[in-house]
Formats: sequence, C-alpha cells, structure tokens
Amino acid sequence: MSQGQVLLFSAGGLRLGVFLAEVGRLLVEEHIAPVPFSHPALAGVMIAGADGPVPVFDLHGLFGGTPATQAPGATVALFPTAKGPVGLRLQTLLGTIASYEPLSESATAALLDQAPEAARGTLTNAARTPEGAFSFFSPDAFLARVGL
Repeated sequence: MSQGQVLLFSAGGLRLGVFLAEVGRLLVEEHIAPVPFSHPALAGVMIAGADGPVPVFDLHGLFGGTPATQAPGATVALFPTAKGPVGLRLQTLLGTIASYEPLSESATAALLDQAPEAARGTLTNAARTPEGAFSFFSPDAFLARVGL
C-alpha cells in the first residue's frame, strides 16, 4: 500500500526515505566551504549553480558526531525552503521505490526507538520493502531542528 514515490538513502547511519516530491534536486558534492562557529550538523556551504551558495547539513553532526568537512562525490539532496534550498548529505543513495508496506504503529515505534534521540523528531513514520525497513525523514522537521 504505497502513497507516492520515495527516495531511499542512508544518512547518519540510518536507512531513510523521503517523498520524492519533497526533493528539489540531487547534486554531487564537489567542494564545501566550512563555516566557523556554525551548527554542529552544518558540513559547510557549497555553490549549487544558479541557486548560489547552499548550506549542506550532515546528520552525523545532529547525532553528536562530527560531519566530514569534505565528502567529494557524495550525493546532496536539495530541499526547497522559503529562504532558498538547503542540502542534506546522503551517505548512500539507495534508489527510488513506488511500492512499500507501512509498518504497524508498534513496529514503527520499535524502529524509531532504535534511532538516536536527536533523530526521533525528524522521523515521522516507517515502512518496509523486500530489502528491509526504513524510517520516513521529514525535511521540515529537520530544518526546524537546526533552526531554519
């Protein structure tokens, strides 16, 4: 029982999905300029063509780790906001799916309980594919968590 195309990826050590309609576009990370004294999840700023400078976040920083200052070749998902696009570094791009089975409320709660505490406010639901379970990532909740 699916409700739209989902982009599957891993980030911050989690298997995640986001509705494709929420993604502005995907870019390949080339060069990121670090921003001193910024949010711990901010990997830096990169030039994204006509969009100009775009902040790029890494979930490792949100979970208490240190994001890599450079990850050339990494995929960056751009999410549109009222202030311009914001990027999220994806560890691994797993592809898109159109078919998945939502998990029960108890199975969703059990999966979300395994996520780092800082991630829980950014995860909204969960589903499974033949390859395994994943949590739905909310770009809006993430952006609110980092103050954007």
